[in-house]
Amino acid sequence: MRTPNRTLRLTLAALGLLLFTSAGCGYWKQFRRQPEAPLGTISDNIWQMQELNAEASDFVVYMHEFTLNDIRLNRAGEDHMKQIAERLLAGQDFPVVVERSMSTAREDTEFKYPVHPNPELDMIRREVVVRALIALGVQDADHRVVVAPALTPGLKATEAAGAYMQGIGGGMGGGMGGGMGGGMGGGFF
Repeated sequence: MRTPNRTLRLTLAALGLLLFTSAGCGYWKQFRRQPEAPLGTISDNIWQMQELNAEASDFVVYMHEFTLNDIRLNRAGEDHMKQIAERLLAGQDFPVVVERSMSTAREDTEFKYPVHPNPELDMIRREVVVRALIALGVQDADHRVVVAPALTPGLKATEAAGAYMQGIGGGMGGGMGGGMGGGMGGGFF
């Protein structure tokens, strides 16, 4: 014969076990290890933003793509305008930036160095770019073309000289002597 106390305890234990197992399933799920994100997922947004910024810099018409202190595009500038028009017509949506000129000599300065801006020249160059894009089929060129500094800064004299020497040295390492780290200016890059 069972005592009522013992039956009550067994019933309560069975009920508790039933509640523990049914409620415990959801409780322990929260401690399961979540699957990790694939490699690179965290940095993907950064790389995509850098790629977008690089694409925007393709739409800059640089000062050196015009003849010096003139409004005429040189051959490289004309080719670049064709590339820009083709990409705009293909649906890419970037502003076209005409780089501000910084090569005008001013008579009111002591040494008359050609290092000053010329806003009038810049606005005329903007109109030349607008007309060229319209002639190439870009109908909204007047709203798309702006005069502004280039998106990327130019090279300093020492950096330009190093890049030039690396270019004529060829291969990895560049510099005088070329090859893998050989000669002056070696290294892997």
